[in-house]
Amino acid sequence: MHPRYDLGVHYYLRREYARAAEAFADVVRDRPDDGRAWSYYGICLAHLGQGPEAEAALSRAIGIAPANGEAWFHLGVARALREEWGEAASAYRRAVALAPTDMVAWHRLGVALAESGDENAAAVAFERALVLSRDVPAVPGLPGAIDRESDDAHDAEVGAREGGREAKSWLDLALSLLSLGEEEEAVAAYERAFTLDPDRAQHSLFRPMLRLLTVVEGGPETDLPGGPLDAAPSPPAPGPRPPGRRPEVG
Repeated sequence: MHPRYDLGVHYYLRREYARAAEAFADVVRDRPDDGRAWSYYGICLAHLGQGPEAEAALSRAIGIAPANGEAWFHLGVARALREEWGEAASAYRRAVALAPTDMVAWHRLGVALAESGDENAAAVAFERALVLSRDVPAVPGLPGAIDRESDDAHDAEVGAREGGREAKSWLDLALSLLSLGEEEEAVAAYERAFTLDPDRAQHSLFRPMLRLLTVVEGGPETDLPGGPLDAAPSPPAPGPRPPGRRPEVG
């Protein structure tokens, strides 16, 4: 393993994409056939807004290892960052075909399909992500886990940071499902986010949105982890009416 590879991973997990890109650039310069390094170099460039360079790096990664689901996943992320939803969905489809148990890829596929206007296919992808979520630990590791030797402390650090990132993904999924009218599945996704990051979940838009939907539809309130839904704001109490003018007496 190139000594700069782990350093690149270290910066990538902290979203220090410029420093991560520098590290991965050193790796691919010394080891131009390292498909994993090209994949992470590409996703770092995508986060830095360097679209064409990111596509070139990710294409290089896929050319080296066409069956690398992680590279296809990164390609989907890169295209989603540019809001090229149809192209992102195509990449995510390849990712889930190569790694059919990758719940994060299924979720991202659902988002891309929903943004593309294919709500039926999006619902299927979201449902698949939910089914897979029941078979993973509370704090998942990296999607398409980085294949490297590392000590337990480093693995724990990766898991914790990735858990925080995935909480946001599950909240996005919950809101998407709620907008599609899939309330039960939306609540399940929210509960998953709450397991990963309770504070982020409680302060998200999901609770007030679900409360608003409940008030509009007049149905029973849904129990969520973290306590009852915030009460809907009551209209201000009417103040005393000003006395009307007395009719003039002629």
